[in-house]
Amino acid sequence: MKARLDVADDAAKREQRLAAKLRENLKRRKEQARARAAGTGKSPPETEANDTADGAALKPHGDSDS
Repeated sequence: MKARLDVADDAAKREQRLAAKLRENLKRRKEQARARAAGTGKSPPETEANDTADGAALKPHGDSDS
């Protein structure tokens, strides 16, 4: 019975973390949209979105390892 409570507690914590991340993302996107609308030219901060799924940074097309 205790295991079920732990699973439910973990699920609730996960939901809270995801909800917080979603709010942060929405806030950041609204801020970016306002900056674009105002024409400030403010560039967005570096994020993990600039990395590939395996964590390696994207390379320009001219670079090659071979």
